[in-house]
Amino acid sequence: MSAVPDRASVKVGTFDPARVFPLDDPLTLPLLRLMLATDDVRHASVLFVMADHQVRHTTGVQQVLHAGQMWYLFRLLCSHLHEGGNALNTLLNSVANRRLQDLLRDRAAGTAALELLRPAFGAEAFVTRVRNSIGSHYQQADVERVFRRELEASRVEGSLVACQVGGLSRFTITDVLALRLMDEAAGTDLAGMDLAADRQAFADRAGEVIALAEDLGTFVDHLVDALLMHYAVSVTVDSVEVPALFRAARVA
Repeated sequence: MSAVPDRASVKVGTFDPARVFPLDDPLTLPLLRLMLATDDVRHASVLFVMADHQVRHTTGVQQVLHAGQMWYLFRLLCSHLHEGGNALNTLLNSVANRRLQDLLRDRAAGTAALELLRPAFGAEAFVTRVRNSIGSHYQQADVERVFRRELEASRVEGSLVACQVGGLSRFTITDVLALRLMDEAAGTDLAGMDLAADRQAFADRAGEVIALAEDLGTFVDHLVDALLMHYAVSVTVDSVEVPALFRAARVA
């Protein structure tokens, strides 16, 4: 991977929203919803990547705190991806396939991303199961089942972190619940694996989720850009700072 710069160039486009996104166009509302979800996915993925990097480069209680943030952000990312999948399905069911093909003509990357996204959000998909089991819902029956099993196997760590800055306190006893419920969502039982294998399995799954987030961004970017090509858009060039932690995480 090439070096990540301190600052990155950006193009800022301004346009007439009533012309590009008219309310009587069946594409408008599903696409706006999908754009909302895509931006949330981007925010969550950047924060997750940085938190994961911090876990890998700290030890002790500091690592424990970063790990809590990382697992939370991963679940949040899955939840936003799930909502993006719902919005994508609504768009695909609202807009004629011929129109999407016309918009994506000569945009091979956008078309390829869409084909990867189509089967990615079913009821049994990993992001859906994470969202439903431990991301946006906390099912008490699942908590009881997993806690009973892990307690009987002596795999529950009776610990917590109490910090004078309350937002940094954590009930680390619940880590095993979040991790094992994510294991179940992945269809993998990591309970008997060693720590290195456990980390690698999570890294592999996280890589798949990040790739899905990038596919979503690629498709939506191409679709919006294709719409803008038909209208007068004022473009200015600027740059933004790339956070040092994000640069380090991308390089790593």
